[in-house]
Amino acid sequence: MATATVQIATEVATRTAREYLRVSKGRGRTARSITDQHTQNLAAEAEHGPWTWGEPYKDTGSASKYATRARGDFDKLMADLTSGAFGEPGDVLVLWEISRLARETGKGVAIIDLCEAGGYLIHLTSQGGDLGRTYDPRNWSDRAELISGINDAEKEARKLSARTLRGVNSAAKEGRPHGRIPFGYARDYEVIDGRPRCVRQYPDPETGSLIRELFERAAGSDDNLPEPVYAIAQDWKTRGIRTPDRTVDGKLVPGKPFHDGNLREMLTKAVYAGLREHNGTRVPVQWEGYEPIVSRELFDRVQRLFANPTRRTYLGTGVQHVLTSTLRCDACGGPITVRCRKDGAPGYECAKKGCARVDKAEVDRIVIGDLEAGEPQLGVILAYLSAPHRHARLRRPAADFTAEEATVRTELAGLRGELEELEAAPRPKTARARLQRTADMEELETDIAALETKLGKLTAPDPLTDILPSDPGADLIAWWMAADVHRQRAVAALLLSPVLLGQVRITPSQGWRDPVTDRLKWETAA
Repeated sequence: MATATVQIATEVATRTAREYLRVSKGRGRTARSITDQHTQNLAAEAEHGPWTWGEPYKDTGSASKYATRARGDFDKLMADLTSGAFGEPGDVLVLWEISRLARETGKGVAIIDLCEAGGYLIHLTSQGGDLGRTYDPRNWSDRAELISGINDAEKEARKLSARTLRGVNSAAKEGRPHGRIPFGYARDYEVIDGRPRCVRQYPDPETGSLIRELFERAAGSDDNLPEPVYAIAQDWKTRGIRTPDRTVDGKLVPGKPFHDGNLREMLTKAVYAGLREHNGTRVPVQWEGYEPIVSRELFDRVQRLFANPTRRTYLGTGVQHVLTSTLRCDACGGPITVRCRKDGAPGYECAKKGCARVDKAEVDRIVIGDLEAGEPQLGVILAYLSAPHRHARLRRPAADFTAEEATVRTELAGLRGELEELEAAPRPKTARARLQRTADMEELETDIAALETKLGKLTAPDPLTDILPSDPGADLIAWWMAADVHRQRAVAALLLSPVLLGQVRITPSQGWRDPVTDRLKWETAA
């Protein structure tokens, strides 16, 4: 009998315990830390051990099915339990609580099954008193209790997800801000129903002006051309403008200089113009506590510039020639540059392979025009700008719209009226009626957003309106003569596109004296 007792004691003494330690992190707070879990697990050994501690498994992140980050050590635990690398039969998997393991019943049961097959025990430190309880998955009662705990954890995770999603959708529909505060904004909070709620979002006194500056510089004005985002980023770096400081794992991480990718992303955020994304479209925020930083007009102007594929051609500081960014070689598709012959005469030449070369002055005369010669000659660009109706069309009055636009505006006004009536109507008494009203309002909002998008396309101004003078009576020829090369390049890039006048491509010479007009190929969209 004494021999048997010694043998059992030896088996207990050589039992190995391996922890699975996981911590979920939320904004501004951390669940019971891995260190705390380990400390309590060590205390449990005094009653349930002695154990020899093996290498633990550690993960940071959610155990829910909604988690987006992979849990590397959880996968390793599964693999070790499957292969037997976890340990010998009788060894213990130590958890602080069952929810640390999994909040999906299927995954939790899979772990229990593997422990049962390998003869491993499962200890829960937070269950069954201060020092926990050890479960044997081979025992039907222990197995049922473990599975029940995992099932309860999954139920709570799903309830929390549903409440969170409902709150986010409600906030998004009303236009109330949620999530991280965008750079340039500040928020005021009040405690409502025991929880802090955002009651106002407004431009931050310090950083809000930077957002306005960013949009204004990117959009340009009558006096200034749009600036490259990269150049703005470099200027902000020189001025010491950095991203906000943040806290990671309890440590303060200083902000970094903005790079052009950061600024380009901010320039596309509709939130700065008082817009919200709803069903894939942008609609104005109706929430009274919201204050935009930039106007809708300025935001739309920046979006037009970003959507314009020739945007880069009218940015920069070292350019000297109007057409070099626009002309292309017809043989290889490469860019055209200006190079001088031995006699000093400049010519347009393929910068990629030297496929083609043509006299610069003659090309400029044909494509642009020559107003300084004895007999002024209008080229393609100046002839286009000189048309009497050109500037009037670009500056069309707001009330002067087509029949299609009129139909869309009428329909839009009707839908907005219906939505206002629903919003102003008394609150329905029954739950079914309230749900139906909500569905009707969402359908109206979707239809309104679609019509606003359609109207925006019908009334979108010509890209030239962002470059040409704002005075409807301005002489565009005189304006061209007085404009700097950057602005002339901007107009040339917009006009000499396949969808308008055609992209000008220079073909290689087929003979000694081929006319320049025969060397210019105008490529237009089908």
